[in-house]
Amino acid sequence: MKKIFLVLVAIGFVSMAAKMPTVNKNVVKIESINEKYKECIAACEACITSCKSCAESCSKNASCSKTSKECVASCEKAKKAMMSDSKDVKSICAECAKMCEKCATECDKCEGEQSKKCAEQCRKTAKMCSQM
Repeated sequence: MKKIFLVLVAIGFVSMAAKMPTVNKNVVKIESINEKYKECIAACEACITSCKSCAESCSKNASCSKTSKECVASCEKAKKAMMSDSKDVKSICAECAKMCEKCATECDKCEGEQSKKCAEQCRKTAKMCSQM
């Protein structure tokens, strides 16, 4: 009877071990992907923040506000592509770089301090995205 009990316990442990989750290899892959794009993702995040502030503070210039909002959308798309290691990262980042340059040019036309900061950040992000 003891032997049967021990065999059943052993089988239980083996089946539990088989069901236990293992270390996911994708975690390592995601960390290396994020490392690969780390600086560009950070630049996009900073640009998103700057453009959102600019869009709010630059309500007098509809064109600047609109372009800033478009830039936010473009940076969010690029960030998402990099985070997921999309096969389209290069083209999405190239589009983002163009949008950031367009936003910087539009912000240069405004006299506000936030617009100047936004233009500077957009140019930094454009440079990073164009290198992807």
